[in-house]
Parts: sequence; C-alpha cells; structure tokens
Amino acid sequence: MSSQNTPVLSSNKAPVKKATKKVAKNTAVADKVPAVAAKAKKVSKKPAEKEVEVEVEVEVEVEAPAKKARAPSLAAKYNKYIQFSFYMIRIMNAKCLENNEDVFMDEEKFFEKAHVFDTVDNQQSFVSEFLDNKGIAKEMRAHLADKKKAAKVAEKEAAKATKAAEKAAEKEAAKAAKAAEKAATKGANKTKKSTKKTTSKKGVDETDLVTSLVTMATTSNETTIPQEEEEPELDVRPFNHDDVNYLIDDNNNLYDSSTHDMVGSFDVVNRNIIRV
Repeated sequence: MSSQNTPVLSSNKAPVKKATKKVAKNTAVADKVPAVAAKAKKVSKKPAEKEVEVEVEVEVEVEAPAKKARAPSLAAKYNKYIQFSFYMIRIMNAKCLENNEDVFMDEEKFFEKAHVFDTVDNQQSFVSEFLDNKGIAKEMRAHLADKKKAAKVAEKEAAKATKAAEKAAEKEAAKAAKAAEKAATKGANKTKKSTKKTTSKKGVDETDLVTSLVTMATTSNETTIPQEEEEPELDVRPFNHDDVNYLIDDNNNLYDSSTHDMVGSFDVVNRNIIRV
C-alpha cells in the first residue's frame, strides 16, 4: 500500500481545532473516530512508512454561562404611591422648618411604616390595601361632616358662654348700681337728718339770742339816762338768709341781729336783700 493513499493518525497529535455549542447533527463522524484511530495504529506498525498528521473535525457541546438573575422591581402604578409617600413627609417637614417649627414627624419612622424602602412584595401589598379600599371616600366625607358638626357645637357653646358672661356682668352692674343708690339714699337721709337737727338747734339758739337781746335792750334802757324821746320797741323775729342771721319785722325790714341796726329790706319776690 502506498503511503500517499493511506492516511496515518497519531494518537498524540490529533488536536481538536474547532468546537461549537451545537450538538453534532451527524453522529457518523463521532462513530468513525475510534475506527480511524484503530486503523492508524495498525498502519503505524510498518517501520518503512512515514507518519502523517490527520486533522479531524469534531463538534463538542459546550454549556453556555448562566445569566445573572434580575432583581424584581415594583410596578409603576404601585411605585408612584411609594414615591409620593417619600415626597409628602419630606415637604411637610421642610415647611415646618421654614416656619421655625418642630418637624412634623420622624422621617425614618414614617419610611418604615409606609414601607418606602421595604421589599417589593411588602410595598405592593401596602399600596394594594389602599387601592382595594372602596370606602375611603365615604370615610373622608364622614370625617369632614364630623369636623363641621363639632365646629358648630363649639361655636354654639362659645356664644352661650358669651351670653352668660354678658348676663352675669349686667346683673353685677345692676347690683352695684342698686348698692350705690342705696348708699346714696342712706347718705342723703343722714345728711337731711343732720341738717334738720342743726336747723332746729339754730332756731332755738336764734330765739334765745333774740330773747337775750330784747332783755338786754330793756335792761339797758332802764339803767341809762332817760332821753327826751324813747325809741319804739322793735317787733321783730329771727330770719336767716344765705347762712346769715338777721331780724325781720312785718314790713320785711332787716336788722342786724347784734346791733339791731337796719341793714335793708328783703325782697320776697326775688329772694334777695335790698341794702340801704
């Protein structure tokens, strides 16, 4: 057999040059590999023949690298509510700080209760509770109605308290006015009584004074040297005008209560003294 027509396969120098991920469609090639190798071994026993390298193409299945699992994400319709929760607490606390007030709520506690940074399942469950609550609108209307009702009750109670306070103030004012009127009446009666007592005493004193003056005048006339013509005796009575004591006769002539000198006449119409 000629060496050019007989292929020789070396068991140590038969590299696999091509490999693919696909499974070989024709299994005949794989089946022929052992037979070719056996034939090459048989031929190699002949020392006169030269070894020839033979390339054999074998398709080998190679496993593809495993892809990294993608983390689950929250659906957009749920994620918006979670984002709004984050925005709401941040903006509320910011407004409080702008007005120099304490923060409305601890943010981390709010984030925990609102599941802002929780797992996707917990976030979706939390938002679903809101979306599935069909009675929330009714609850809001009821809450608003209760607030309005409470405001009306508070307004009514305030008006009632104001009216009661005004009534109490009026009662106290009337009581104080009555007490003041009573005190004024009592004082007036006391003053009137005192004035009456003083006037009565003054009248007695004036009568005594007139009697004394008349007695003195009579005694004086008896003890003095008789004059050629004796003055007539005065027919007078005590009279007081503007807190001044006088003597007045039937013709309304006024005399000094001490000297008995005529000082004028009393005008009964105008209630004044006409001096001489």
